[in-house]
Amino acid sequence: MADLNITVMSGRLVRDPVVRNNGSKMAFFTIASNRRYRDKTDAWQEETAFVPCKSFGWWAEAVARHAKGDTLIVEGRWRTETWSDDGTTRSQLVLVVDSVQFFTPEPRAQSSSPSANGTENNRATPLPGGPSRDAPPF
Repeated sequence: MADLNITVMSGRLVRDPVVRNNGSKMAFFTIASNRRYRDKTDAWQEETAFVPCKSFGWWAEAVARHAKGDTLIVEGRWRTETWSDDGTTRSQLVLVVDSVQFFTPEPRAQSSSPSANGTENNRATPLPGGPSRDAPPF
């Protein structure tokens, strides 16, 4: 039986994504995901997980259009990345993102111009292979 390595989580961007282009686009970003629970004394507690993420290609471009604080859901797989730092081997668990869904709309360009009918174009960018965010879910 094959192993299963799939993670789906929601959270907020901790800082603006960093995008690099080394032949293909790559975005680095961190998600803060909160959890509320009751402890043994029945008091509410909150903990936050900070998850480093990496996305490639079209998804890197989509992530790059968003900023710190934007809410999103990511789906991806865990990968351990290792490197050497001054002779010391280091490693980090990274979520390699396969898809992203944003709850926060993309910001409009500063030079946003009204469409031909005099109203502003407020449509979300459709996801590849999927319906527009404006389309009903049925």
